[in-house]
Amino acid sequence: MTRLSIGAKWTLRYTAVMLLAVSLLATYTYLRIDQRFHQDARFLVDLQLKELVDTLQVVPVGDPALQGILERSIAAAGPDLKLGFQVFDAEGKLVLAQGSLDGAGIGLPDELPGDLDDRASRDVQFPKEAGSYPYLVLTRRLPDGGAVQGSVYLRRFVRNARGVRDIYLWTLPLAMIFTLALGTWLVRGSLRPIAGMTRTARRISATHLEETVPTTGSGDELDELATTLNQMIERIRHSVERMQRFSANAAHELRTPLNALRSRLEVTLEQDRTPDEYRKALAETAEQVVALSEAVHAMMRLAQSEAGLPAEHRVPVAVAEVLGEVVDFFEPLAAEQGLALTLGRVDEATIAGEPAWLHQCFANLVDNAIRYTPEGGAIRAELELSEDGAALVRVGDSGIGIEPHERERIFEPYHRVREGNPRTGPGAGLGLALAREIARAHGGDVTVDSQPGRGSTFTVRLPLAPPA
Repeated sequence: MTRLSIGAKWTLRYTAVMLLAVSLLATYTYLRIDQRFHQDARFLVDLQLKELVDTLQVVPVGDPALQGILERSIAAAGPDLKLGFQVFDAEGKLVLAQGSLDGAGIGLPDELPGDLDDRASRDVQFPKEAGSYPYLVLTRRLPDGGAVQGSVYLRRFVRNARGVRDIYLWTLPLAMIFTLALGTWLVRGSLRPIAGMTRTARRISATHLEETVPTTGSGDELDELATTLNQMIERIRHSVERMQRFSANAAHELRTPLNALRSRLEVTLEQDRTPDEYRKALAETAEQVVALSEAVHAMMRLAQSEAGLPAEHRVPVAVAEVLGEVVDFFEPLAAEQGLALTLGRVDEATIAGEPAWLHQCFANLVDNAIRYTPEGGAIRAELELSEDGAALVRVGDSGIGIEPHERERIFEPYHRVREGNPRTGPGAGLGLALAREIARAHGGDVTVDSQPGRGSTFTVRLPLAPPA
């Protein structure tokens, strides 16, 4: 079964609507013209009856002059109208008939007009002209109780109305052809931007995302659709680039420890060793496997946070409680390193988010501060509400600080600042990157303010949950 294109469907719909509109207009016009012609015929007969009533007031029915007057009126109207007249006395007896009503066998209506100014109107098919056009017959009461009737043949009036109808019928096919042609031209012009979108979409692939859907600048719905598609393509391009960069960085980051593990195992197996030596080698290998496992888990968490936080996973989270748990957890570790970890100002704040992710975000910032703060330094965590309705979590340290050219690079996955770092320790360089992605997944961000040699302050900005 062949399916019609959108253009064909809209052309047919446009044509159908136009034909329906023209048909309704033609029907209305025909009915109005037919009604108007009928009114003209009624006016003609009524005018003749009025003259007859005026004449009867001065010329009696039996006077031959009356018959002559009626014959002249019938002749003046012409043979096509076939005027006819009848005069009835007060008992309803026919006393005079002229023209088309002479011998037609048409009597008075069942109900005569109650007032002298009223008229009884009817369309009558004369028996002697069965199958032809009808006559319009008007009846009017006389002052003496009698009545007069007048008739006119409606053929001319009906033909004129039907002539107008036939013009519409003959022009309807031409209107349909013209409408189809016009509709096709209009639809093609309207759908031309969609054809451009289709061609562009066919060229787009995972390795060819620099294409953009063309816009016309008209600002209409199709332009809005093209803009939306371009925004979607841009988001996809960023996602693909992020995935490619993530994959490349992950492969690079995992290659070194995997090669080291393989080399260690190969060296261990090259010669016989004592059980203690094997045990030592396996213990060292296990430590590297643990470190590698932690790196893989960190990469997975980073990938999940970059995908965003679904709305169904958001719950009300008391930020102060989560921050307090993180400080309590790291306080013994900081003390072992000779650092003072304290919790400063803490305002009450509730956000919509994932508690475990927020715990990870704050823990990464505190762990980073411990790593980059020399012994005897201080670390301070605090929570403050901003005036524009956001929770600001700050983790400040008195550590080595960050050079200006490094302040954005530290949020890149696998990037680590090593200059002047007293205790680099194990790690994949994903802590700050993960913290920022978690904050962004919650609609916020992580920024840093730092001075080399004087310390750094990381600020997590999180939007507050709307009031219940």
